[in-house]
Amino acid sequence: MGRQEVLGTPSIGIVGTRRPSSHGLAAARQIAYQVAQAGWCVVSGLARGIDEAAHWAALEAGGVTVAVLPSPAPLGVRAGAKGLAQRIQESGLLLSDRAEHTPPAAWSFAARNHLLAALCDGLIVVEAPLGSGALMTADSATEFGLPVAFVTAPYGSETAQGGQRWVQHAWELSLRLVEVPTPTLLCSTSDLRTWLSVCASSLQGCSGGRVHHQSPWRPDEPEELEGLQGELLRRVVSVGADGVSEGDLTDLAGESPGALVAALTMLHMRGLIEQRGGRWRSIRGAVLRSRP
Repeated sequence: MGRQEVLGTPSIGIVGTRRPSSHGLAAARQIAYQVAQAGWCVVSGLARGIDEAAHWAALEAGGVTVAVLPSPAPLGVRAGAKGLAQRIQESGLLLSDRAEHTPPAAWSFAARNHLLAALCDGLIVVEAPLGSGALMTADSATEFGLPVAFVTAPYGSETAQGGQRWVQHAWELSLRLVEVPTPTLLCSTSDLRTWLSVCASSLQGCSGGRVHHQSPWRPDEPEELEGLQGELLRRVVSVGADGVSEGDLTDLAGESPGALVAALTMLHMRGLIEQRGGRWRSIRGAVLRSRP
């Protein structure tokens, strides 16, 4: 809903926690304003906190912004964001890849984050605690080979711990010569301008105004995936063609059932697992180990 032509505009995703600190909110507003003024479309998820701040700042800068929803409007628009959604629709776009009149589901937020990354030419994570959906968006952006940046946070900030761990892990992988694009830390306006120039350079010489990124890092082996996704994939592979039910995987997610759904969704979207008859199976394992 809105101006579909904005999808041809070079775009920067700006995402983060729904419960940001005052530092995070201020950073999101300033960054989104400068990104929009520089001519980029600001893409975010219309959630509370960082997303909302980024959308408003882009509009205040006279720019365009795209809100990627977990289901089509009006069901995908939370009650407190209806005014903002209307403003976005007038100059930008509300977008979802789900069927009309379909309400959001737990897994649709993970799919929304993946789609959000796919629409961008670079991604900025402003503030993300451990387990944040913004980190899933960063994972997807990395798979697409996009430039990814994180905003520096005050020492001890719990709302930014997830992002800091993500950056640390990426650097550790780079030391092991694993092909993961090294993220950038944004400390100032100068850093932002330099990073945007890197994003812009990837657009040069490409027809149609958009880039179809090829990922240098698409882990196919269970041991190459870290965290909950890695644990889930190893469990699913180990049971072979018989598969495993979602209930048999809850012990891996601890007290975060939403994280289980999100991780399974991401593994499915990566083409590593599939669900048939209510059971999850490794796609390769199901083929190699199936009975004649």
